[in-house]
Amino acid sequence: MRVIDSHVHFPTEKIIDDGKPEGTARAGVGYSSGRTGKGGNPWIEAEKGRWESAWRFPAPVVVGRQKGEELWRLEVEKREYLKGVVFVTSGSNDFASELVGRNSGAFYGYAHHDPLLPDAAQRLERAVKHQGLKGYKLLGPKIDKPLDDPSFNPLWEVAQAEGVPLLVHFGIMGGAGGIANHVNINPIIIHDVAKRFPDLPIIIPHFGCGYVFETLNLCWACPNVFVDTSGSNQWMRWMPYPVDLALLFRKYHDTIGASRIIFGTDSSWFPRGFTDAYLDIQVREMYDNGFDEDEVDQVLYRNIAGLLGIA
Repeated sequence: MRVIDSHVHFPTEKIIDDGKPEGTARAGVGYSSGRTGKGGNPWIEAEKGRWESAWRFPAPVVVGRQKGEELWRLEVEKREYLKGVVFVTSGSNDFASELVGRNSGAFYGYAHHDPLLPDAAQRLERAVKHQGLKGYKLLGPKIDKPLDDPSFNPLWEVAQAEGVPLLVHFGIMGGAGGIANHVNINPIIIHDVAKRFPDLPIIIPHFGCGYVFETLNLCWACPNVFVDTSGSNQWMRWMPYPVDLALLFRKYHDTIGASRIIFGTDSSWFPRGFTDAYLDIQVREMYDNGFDEDEVDQVLYRNIAGLLGIA
């Protein structure tokens, strides 16, 4: 077995003088991992605790950038089957470039800057051409303009011309207490973009994150749309009809085959590190639901390797 984890978040917190973690999140740009501190809503805290207990995850701890880099390098080195991880967020494009440059062949990175910046397209072109980054990650519910707005066309033109994938998070965001309603929460918003830019690979993570019908329709209508499997996919619990990983793998396999399904974990913080539990359950469900050896290799390795130009 060989694996590239296509969906990892580098822990972006750092320790400042007062000893408290400083996140880098801001609308449309950053990503902050970890749990809400003391004083949060009791139900939200209980749900986060339930999720950690269900997966037997330890509580997150804050690590600095240097330590985080060392720990992630060790995560790859100690697993013979893990051929690389793709950091879809790293705090900034500059740091992502430095990170992958120091760990060539083990780390890959995406640009993750605000698409509403006036020079967003130029930043993406620089990230791909000069900074060694291999994709562009966006958080749909953090962008307060419809993603099919023509003003974003220069961004999509750069991504298509450079042959790099666009990864967009749709669906509920932030776990319990997160965002559940937004102009960019439904992946169908990217339909016209996929049609206008047919050579732009678009990846929808987390099996569509609650929008299964819409994502399946999108994949059927647009052959340049891929789906990734990352995360605990806890959204399956509150769907109005029964959904589990077995059903998801079957439905996507029946609709688009194995060649557009991409493995990911959504790993980020320590001491959890690379989430073996997600890999184990996904591999089991693939085999139990009719995927053959070659198709499993496509999902775990070849599909993302092909998109990112990895040998």
